[in-house]
Amino acid sequence: MLPGAAGKVILEMIDFHTHILPDIDDGSHNVQESITMLKQSFAQGIDTVVLTSHFRRGEHKIGTWLRDRQDRLDWIREALTDEDRLMVPRVVLGSEVEYIPGMNNWDYLDELQIKGTGYILTEMPFIPWSDSVVKTIDDIALNSPLTPILPHIDRYFLNFTPKKYIQHYYDMDEVLIQMNAIYINNYSNIQFFKPLLEERKIHLLGSDCHSCEWRPPDLGRAIRMIREVCGQELLDEIDARGREILKNAEIITL
Repeated sequence: MLPGAAGKVILEMIDFHTHILPDIDDGSHNVQESITMLKQSFAQGIDTVVLTSHFRRGEHKIGTWLRDRQDRLDWIREALTDEDRLMVPRVVLGSEVEYIPGMNNWDYLDELQIKGTGYILTEMPFIPWSDSVVKTIDDIALNSPLTPILPHIDRYFLNFTPKKYIQHYYDMDEVLIQMNAIYINNYSNIQFFKPLLEERKIHLLGSDCHSCEWRPPDLGRAIRMIREVCGQELLDEIDARGREILKNAEIITL
């Protein structure tokens, strides 16, 4: 919990990457777990959560998936008590779209954006990237109304992707970079990523939470670590960027 005056929670950050909707992907298993995860986020100072359930074209049909996503949100809203509603953040529907070749030509790609924003979380391959992967994402970024957000950039250091491709996106204004909290929530990890944070190569933060206990919401700890190691100004910039992205979003008060 981030303490404020008289012990109140300071609401000050957006979680751009979560798997809180129940029974739709490998995240929350049921409605009660989803509500607990939302409460955990709120207690850490998160005032807005983007719900980015996995969309995998090989497993999902777009119409069915969109209906399932709305149904899961409705389940949560119906289960919340009046007391619960005081302890959960606002939410925005989005997705985490698995990269596959040709996705730049999908006629429904815009339906997977963070609703009302024109930004879309695009999960890159967990094998080394190639020129064709980069060309696909570049085409979305440069020749469509959508702005890709590359989630958990921290993971791609581990899959032997050539550094030139990651650097390409660090240098590209039309693509944003999101980092997971787990990689910056302690001193040893944040020292590795501190140069990227200070050079403003990391644009957004997310917990990538999947449950209450295994990969739980933990963005609050990362926020405190960034404040301590990099300063409040950087946090303010990240928060301002997130709020600019969501200024026209379909934000839902549960």
